[in-house]
Amino acid sequence: MRFTIGGQDYELDRDQVLKAATGIVPTSPDARYKYFVVINGRRYPIKQLVRSALTRPHMHFTAGYAYHILEKLGFEIHSFGEDGDAGQLPHHPAGDAGAQDSLKFVITLERDGDGFVIASCPALPGCHSQGRTSDEAVSNIREAIRGYIASMLTHGEPIPAITEVQEIEVAV
Repeated sequence: MRFTIGGQDYELDRDQVLKAATGIVPTSPDARYKYFVVINGRRYPIKQLVRSALTRPHMHFTAGYAYHILEKLGFEIHSFGEDGDAGQLPHHPAGDAGAQDSLKFVITLERDGDGFVIASCPALPGCHSQGRTSDEAVSNIREAIRGYIASMLTHGEPIPAITEVQEIEVAV
């Protein structure tokens, strides 16, 4: 397949993409990655695959370009988070919690003055998101949590232990 991005001509075929995948480790999903392709049972973010397959430096392209290219080459493209899928979230390193398929965090939801639903994850300081609806806010905070955890792992930081949370109303 031939294509032009940013005034540069490129050529890429399915075999080049498959070969590139054998030489790289899939990047852990975070807020930057929404779509992936499964190759040999591993989930590769679409931009990582295209960037690795094209050996030319300084490739400037969007996920939209990568999606279109891989789709034209016959790859089935999936979305991280489909059907509650946790993508490639790593296992929790703390004891028996590591046997779980995904991590579970408590989140809070509250409506702001503009009508948006604000979602926060108290166990991860500064991890907040929002949405027009509760469902959208939950979906967005899930993606933010994935990105937060991926960043912690990249920087060698420990993932907070999952603790029991108690909800209490206080009258003032």
